[in-house]
Amino acid sequence: MPDDFKKMANGDTVCIIGGGPGGSACAIALNQEAAQLGLNLDIVLIEQKKFTEHRQYNQCIGVLSPPLESILKEEFGINLPFDLIVREIKKYRLHSDHFSLDLEGEEHGKSWAVHRASFDAYMLEQAKNAGTRIIHNRVTGIEIFDDEVMIFTDGDNYRAKVAVAAFGLDDGSCRIFEQSTPYKAPDFLNTVITKLEPGEEFMKKMDSTIQAFLLSFPGLEFGAITPKKDHISINIAGRKVSSDVMLQFLRSEPVQRFLPPHKRREKPLNYFRGKFPIAPAMNYYGDRYVSIGDAAGLIRPFKGKGINSAILTGMFAARCIARQGVSKSAFETFYKWDCKVFTDDLPYGKGLRFLANAGNRFKFMDQVLKIASEDKIFMACMFNCVTAHKTYKEIIRETLSIPLGYKFLVAVCRHLLSIKD
Repeated sequence: MPDDFKKMANGDTVCIIGGGPGGSACAIALNQEAAQLGLNLDIVLIEQKKFTEHRQYNQCIGVLSPPLESILKEEFGINLPFDLIVREIKKYRLHSDHFSLDLEGEEHGKSWAVHRASFDAYMLEQAKNAGTRIIHNRVTGIEIFDDEVMIFTDGDNYRAKVAVAAFGLDDGSCRIFEQSTPYKAPDFLNTVITKLEPGEEFMKKMDSTIQAFLLSFPGLEFGAITPKKDHISINIAGRKVSSDVMLQFLRSEPVQRFLPPHKRREKPLNYFRGKFPIAPAMNYYGDRYVSIGDAAGLIRPFKGKGINSAILTGMFAARCIARQGVSKSAFETFYKWDCKVFTDDLPYGKGLRFLANAGNRFKFMDQVLKIASEDKIFMACMFNCVTAHKTYKEIIRETLSIPLGYKFLVAVCRHLLSIKD
């Protein structure tokens, strides 16, 4: 069917599956685009969860990082309400097995810790206020035809001109799309999250610093401790992380320094499993469907910054739908141009992830952090890698030098000699 038949027209329906930040941003942007173009679109967003009930635990640790505040204000006309913020994040500290380093670099704005369910509820309310129909139901199937898409739920069915996959890495939704389209879910790392409630006195003494860990024990790629208002969120990630790996992480000496004494933990720990993508999905767009955010795997490949990525890709997809249409060739422009900031950075992010994993495996991260403590350029590199203030392409180009390479060569030789001894 010619692409002209896949342009949006008055009365057409767009169905967004998933009401996280990406889905909500896509809905808001579609309403804005339709108003500017004089289109009367029916925008339906289907989300099973009711975020205001706080019944589900979100795997995202809930840190809003720059330039999210300016994105919301400049692109959507939304002012971030400060009552959502439970703590301002002022610093990042990186830990290896035996070395700790306060990361210093050029600040590009503030980072804030939030309760993720509250932020999602706020964004969904903004989508509703913009004119979106919010349906709280579970999607059970999808069929894509030449002229429309049929979405099945536990309640009603919905006919639309296009489906937007904004469901993250939800297993059930991914399988539904994989069965009905050429889409294949992205490669991912597993995550395990828990939280501690050490009491008001301990939280007052805890500074507003995210503690990041690159430790050399099997199954773990990285971990972090993030202070919130009344609790500490702890997350780990890796191919084979589990509750047992989390327990080892919590018991490790570098981590113990930032946890309350065991006797202060009145309740047994609850663990929550999740995933986050480390590569783009296969065929994440096609005729009458497009995926965004985690579902598309379009995030920073080593330091996720997933909320920002979801919101931006949701906005880009909305503009493409309203302006270019819903054909595969229309979504090709979304991929080639709008998503270029993510796709161009993939090989650099993968390379840095490989080096970080190798450093952990061969117990070399102590030396890496020591070099950063002595070299301002490499310190800036580590700061930007952890905070994701710059692309990895920029970071590598600004960091590579012969003197720094020589420092690493000397450090590697000394490390190999120490292993032999």
